[in-house]
Formats: sequence, C-alpha cells, structure tokens
Amino acid sequence: MPLQDLSTSRLTIDRRRAEFADPACEARFLQHCLPERNAQLKTSLLCAAGFYVVFGATDIATLGPTGIAFALIALRVAVALVALGGYLAICRRPESVATSTGASSALLVVALAVFMVVCWYQPGTLPWNVMSQALIVMAVYVNFPNRLGYTVAIGAGSSAVFGAMQVVQGYLKADDVLTLVLLLILSNVLGYLAARRLHLSQREQFCATMLLRQMADRDPLTGCHNRRVLQQGLLAAELARARRYGSALSVVLCDIDHFKRINDTHGHAAGDQVLAGFAGLLQAMTRETVDSVVRYGGEEFLIVLPQTELAGALALAERIRATFASAECRIAEDVDVSATASFGVACVPGMQAAWPLSVDALISAADAQLYAVKHGGRNGVLGTFLFPPPEPVRFGT
Repeated sequence: MPLQDLSTSRLTIDRRRAEFADPACEARFLQHCLPERNAQLKTSLLCAAGFYVVFGATDIATLGPTGIAFALIALRVAVALVALGGYLAICRRPESVATSTGASSALLVVALAVFMVVCWYQPGTLPWNVMSQALIVMAVYVNFPNRLGYTVAIGAGSSAVFGAMQVVQGYLKADDVLTLVLLLILSNVLGYLAARRLHLSQREQFCATMLLRQMADRDPLTGCHNRRVLQQGLLAAELARARRYGSALSVVLCDIDHFKRINDTHGHAAGDQVLAGFAGLLQAMTRETVDSVVRYGGEEFLIVLPQTELAGALALAERIRATFASAECRIAEDVDVSATASFGVACVPGMQAAWPLSVDALISAADAQLYAVKHGGRNGVLGTFLFPPPEPVRFGT
C-alpha cells in the first residue's frame, strides 16, 4: 500500500498503545521510519557492547581476580557479542522491521539478565546497582527504539525481578524496600511517559506528512491521484515491478463521451458532479491498495492495473462502461443526467521478453485504442497487447 493511499480513517492513533489502530498503517509507519530508527539503534548497540565490557573492571575491583569475577566478565562479553550480532543483523537486513525489533529486544533481555547475575554476586555495591538499574530502565524506554508494549514489558519486568532479588537477599530493611520500590516505579513511570510521548509525536508527525502528501497528490474534485503522481513514478514503478517478477500489467485510459455537451447544457457544476460520480465508480470497481486511478486530464482518467492480463482489464472496463451507461446522476431536483464513456486498454503480458522503453509507450498504446473507440462511435471498450500485437478486441456498442 503506497504511503499516499493511507486514508484519514486509517491514521487513527490508539493513544493507549501509542500505535496506529490500523495494523497496516502501523506497519507502513514502522517501515517509513526504519532507516532513522536503525541508525539510532546501531549506535545504541555499539555503545552497549563497549560499556558492558568496560564495566567488567568493576567486577575485578569488587570481587578481586576470582573465578566469579572472570565468569561475570565472560557474561559481559556475551552481552557484547549479542549486541554486535544485532548490529550485523541490521546491517544485513536494513529493510526488516522484525530484525530491528528483535535485535533491540534480544539485547535488552540478555543484558538485563546478566545485570541481575552481576548484582546477585555483588550485594555490597547495592546503591550503585540500584542507580544502574534505574539508568538501564531509562535507556530501555528512550535509547533503544522498539514497540512501546515490548519496552514496557522489558522495563517493568526487569524492575520487578531486581526488586524481588533484593528482598530475597535480605540486605534491606523495610523502609529501604519501600524506597527501592518507589524508585523503581518512578524510573518506569518517567521512562514510560517519555517513550509514549516520543511514539505519539512520531506518529502525529507521520499523519501530518501523509495528509499533506494527499493534498498534493490527490485531485480535490474526484479524490483520484493527479498527474503529479504519474510524474513521481507511479506507473514507472509498476512497470519495473512487472518486468522484475514477470507479471502482466494493464492500463485503461477512459474518457466521458460528449462531456462538453453536459457542461454547455447543464452548467459546469453539473459537469463536476458527473465527473465526481464517474471517478467514484472507477474507485469502487477497482482493487483498493492494488490498482490506481489517476485523473489524467479534464474528463479523462487512467487506471493502472498491476498483475492483470488483457482479458481481465477488458472485462473490468466493460463492467465499468455498462454500469456508467445505465446510471444517472442527479444534478438538481427532478433533473438527472446520463452519460457514456469510452475505454482504451493496453497490456504488457506476463513473462514478456520485450518491454516498452518508457511509460509513454504504454499510455500511447491505450490512447490509440481510446481514439479508435471514439472514432467508431464511442461508448465502447477496445484493447490490445503491446507485444505481440494481435487483432484488437472490442466490447460494447
């Protein structure tokens, strides 16, 4: 689903989860901001790897050159290896949201588990351990990009384990336990509020960007794409995708017959209503998020049909033609206007060795078929392959 196809209804944010309510929209958002998130995450992974190993010096300083100290250092090195593994995974699969999320979650879970082991064997450094836990929790919420739900689970879960471990060790008095609990709750609440604000802010900015794009890329009268979208490469991208995967691609160029007569007889406002009704019909009868409807100019529209052979495109054009010809547009009380439309179809079949050199070649082929329909009496459908060019196939009157 292209970014410009995200409707306003899909941009609703679930403020409790700080995610888009629509899963497809959330997936698009995550993909959209993935490069920036990966850049931040890779920096955090490298920093975590370095600091975890460097702080192994505190194990030697606290426990001396003992077997336990060296075992803790080995665990710290394991955390660094997990961080480096996550870094390499992101470098190899920079387009994968799952890889980014998995690298962040895996490091945090392993790092916090090792931190619990370190704290268990160093109860004499409790004040430092508490401060470290609070700082790590804040880093979990702010410095390691992840889904808010995963972040809360890791941050709150590790805090609960840390607090329970201190109680089990029995070095704290009742008032110390209360202070520890309050401190852990405070660090999680502050971290959650900061992370939630960041998540909401990013999604609200994404919404604003998408709405501005829609205003720039959509025709205000019909709601269809405008010519700007074609100039930005919509059809070129579909043509490249069809070539890459060996799938068919069809385009339909359609034009309302005698549209000037409607404007001259009933006025331009009535013409606008007919245009809007025709565009609505095109959008309703094509596949949402797959096909694209472009207002090509005036009363002329272009339909882009990925993975569609000529027979399917002709059948669709005929259904649209018949439906539009039998419908009436109410332009005023007791005043209905009926109209017909002509359709030219061009198709590049699947697994085709020869390809048009440009988008213009495909549109020109459809335009030639449309001209033939107009010349032959209008209100019809005519289509052809680009390669090879068989006899045209005609539908309608």
